[in-house]
Amino acid sequence: MPFVRFPKALLLAVLAGALVGCENAGTLAGGGPRSDYLVARTALENGNYPLAIRRYETLIDRVGPGASARLQLEYAHSLLRASRYDDAIQATASLAERNPDSIQASALAVRGTARHEAAREFIERGESDEARALLEAARADLDRFLDDNAALDAAGSMRARTELIAADLRSLG
Repeated sequence: MPFVRFPKALLLAVLAGALVGCENAGTLAGGGPRSDYLVARTALENGNYPLAIRRYETLIDRVGPGASARLQLEYAHSLLRASRYDDAIQATASLAERNPDSIQASALAVRGTARHEAAREFIERGESDEARALLEAARADLDRFLDDNAALDAAGSMRARTELIAADLRSLG
C-alpha cells in the first residue's frame, strides 16, 4: 500500500475538529486534566473562546486554589479574547502582583490590554470618568511591563498600545 502524505494544515484541522468535538464527551480518549488542557489550549488557539473558557474553568476548579499560574494566565487570555474585559482584569489581579517573572509580565500585558479595551467601551458610551480611570490603570500596567520586560515586546505591540492609550486620554481632554 503506497504511503499517502497529507498536508500539515489538513492534519491540524482534523485534530482541532476532533479536540473541539471532544467537549461533548468532556475529554479526549483517556480523559483527565491533560486531555482537558489540550482541548482548552486548542480552543484558545483556534478562536473558540467560549469552549476555552469552559475548559480552563473546569481545570482550575479541579486543581483548586493552587492552580498553576500558567493555567490561570491562559484562562485570563481566553477571557480577554472573548471580550470579557472585567473578568480578564479580575483573573490577572493576583498574577500581576505575586509572580516576579514572565508570568507577571504576561499578566500585566493581558490586564493592561483588558483595561484599555474596557475603557474604549466606556468612551463609546460617553462615560469619560470611568474611561479615564481604566486608561490610567492600563497605562500603569503597560509601563510597568515595558520597564521590566521590554525584550518581551519585540514586535512593539505593547509600546504601540501605550501610544493608543495616550491618544485616548488626550481625546478625553
